[in-house]
Amino acid sequence: MKKVMLIILDGLGDRPHPYLKHLTPLQAAEIPNMDYMASKGILGMQYPIAPGVPPGSDTGHLSLFGYDLERDYPGRGIFEALGEGIELDEGVAFRANFATVSERGEELIVEDRRAGRISGHDAEALASTISGMSLLDGDVEAEFVHTLEHRGFLILRGRQLSSQVTDVDPHEEGYPVLEPLPMVADERAERTARALKEFLARSYVLLRDHEINRRRMNEDKPPANFVLPRGASEPIEIERFGDRWGFKPAAVAAGPMYKGIARALGFEVYQPEGATGLPDSNFRGKIKEALNLLDYFDFVYVHMKGTDVASHRMDPSLKVKVLERIDLALEDLIDPPEDLLVVITGDHATPCTIGKHSGDPVPVMFYGSGLPRDDSTNFHELDASMGGAGWFSGKDMMKLILNYSNRSLEYGLRPLPKRTWYIPRREDLTPLRI
Repeated sequence: MKKVMLIILDGLGDRPHPYLKHLTPLQAAEIPNMDYMASKGILGMQYPIAPGVPPGSDTGHLSLFGYDLERDYPGRGIFEALGEGIELDEGVAFRANFATVSERGEELIVEDRRAGRISGHDAEALASTISGMSLLDGDVEAEFVHTLEHRGFLILRGRQLSSQVTDVDPHEEGYPVLEPLPMVADERAERTARALKEFLARSYVLLRDHEINRRRMNEDKPPANFVLPRGASEPIEIERFGDRWGFKPAAVAAGPMYKGIARALGFEVYQPEGATGLPDSNFRGKIKEALNLLDYFDFVYVHMKGTDVASHRMDPSLKVKVLERIDLALEDLIDPPEDLLVVITGDHATPCTIGKHSGDPVPVMFYGSGLPRDDSTNFHELDASMGGAGWFSGKDMMKLILNYSNRSLEYGLRPLPKRTWYIPRREDLTPLRI
């Protein structure tokens, strides 16, 4: 049986771009290491959720890890909090962006969902200004934590709260900020919506008049004068990845949400020095860390965020440069150990032409000794669309990984009480005593 390294290049899938002479960033990039792997491996295309359905990074990951989104998805906020080491016993967590809004009559119009990608001291200072707010006459407390660039998360702490509230973020610029509404006829959901609305109104006044935002406007920078929460979530129990698939897993990641997903699924999480979750991240350090972890774990997930950041900036040239830097980092995987399966794919497509997630398919590559090969010569969307692994749903990814790592259990066999797809570990078996 083989060990596995799953490398997820966030927002990998793309479309042809006029700036790149109508090539995709993967086609335009000089990526000799990935191209070599493609020529010796087997390619395919996967829809992380379903054809035409744009995944979030959280839902795309959960699907690729083999989880049922209808049953196992708690909402994004809880993953953001876990990524920062904050466990939530009660209350509701939201993913949130600093944003720039303008007043139009009684509406607030979203001008920039990322407030010019504000970061550093400015973002930290604004976050501390709106955190610790007491809501609903003291029954609810709001905690706001800044994480990376414009990103952060909001926690509403208190009893009788519910994640069944709508997003405030309209997910498009030029649209009004949305009123939080209960999704069910339930007092808990209604209380949460009221608490969130109070937080939004009061935080807007504090941010709008803050000296940092006055300075930013004087410098012709967009002010971070609003917070856009989305992805309300409550704590739920999710089956551990190791219990579901029979692996001892570890994760190498820098972004809070990706570390949070890994922790929620029982991965040991590592962040090498210089790993930032941005295009300047230490990609080589991540791969070296992953190779070292294979001495102790048999499944290592590596997350690279820089490709998605470039796509959201609608910068195909930057995405090409990030892909080329990642390719240099993959040099150590050109001649992998005999017992290692390398899998490279993305959690969703983020075309640079539109700057947001799409429902396009994403290329995937399986590489290692003893695998079947196809006629592919390069790692990009066109070769992958004709690859030998075919087209499949992201929820089937783990079954293919089990197959190519020689860990698949023949369908119908039942050595364990539950439905199992993997060859059981010896310690999980119950021997007959006579």
